[in-house]
Amino acid sequence: MNAITRGGIEFIAVLFGLSISLWIDNNAKENELKVQNKKILNRLYHNLQADSTDGVWNFKAYERAIRGSENVIKWCDSNPTFSSIDDSIEKDISAMMIATIFVHNEEEYIALKNSGRTDLITNEDLVIKLHDYYTRIGFIKTLDAFQNDFVRAQIAPYLSDFADENLYNKEDKNSIVYENFPKVSLYRMPDVKKMRFYASNMLTWQRYTQSWYKGQVRRVTEIRKLLREELDFKTTLVNNS
Repeated sequence: MNAITRGGIEFIAVLFGLSISLWIDNNAKENELKVQNKKILNRLYHNLQADSTDGVWNFKAYERAIRGSENVIKWCDSNPTFSSIDDSIEKDISAMMIATIFVHNEEEYIALKNSGRTDLITNEDLVIKLHDYYTRIGFIKTLDAFQNDFVRAQIAPYLSDFADENLYNKEDKNSIVYENFPKVSLYRMPDVKKMRFYASNMLTWQRYTQSWYKGQVRRVTEIRKLLREELDFKTTLVNNS
């Protein structure tokens, strides 16, 4: 074997060795990315569990709010007097003021996006639904904020001239309208037309916001199902690597 042939064989051997080494290194990095991606998806799944719980709670809160606003409108239309004010209508007026806050954590989703490795998610439908879900959250929080601002800036200041209490006392169930929302106590008659306006305004937004929460709860249920399937697939991939 001449020197040229021997040199060529040695070059090929070195090149082959480098290729194997690079393949092993790239494979190890890819496996590590899959492991990290699985961890992020797992944390994301648990975040969405919390979102689901909060979404259902808020949906039910608006359910009570809608009933309260509807009852206040009926009360206003009945030509009420101060003697018609009882615990029931006070609770409905209080429920009229219900506006929730959606507490969620999108840190894991942001981490997944910023990693640039959403391509490791095998189900394209999951990627689309995740993007759609987190995009809609901003609008839901806007709806909540609008109603909270309206209550704080308009309704609560107005009722302060007719009520001597807006108290939440967990020891006293009669002071609780829905979970952690307080009950107002009136000592004189508010303007019926003003109350009807407030109730109708809140009812419009409460119905609209509740419909959005209904959609988000449905979406998060679908996403969690897809995530469970994805996590099972990731586990299979990692175990077979």
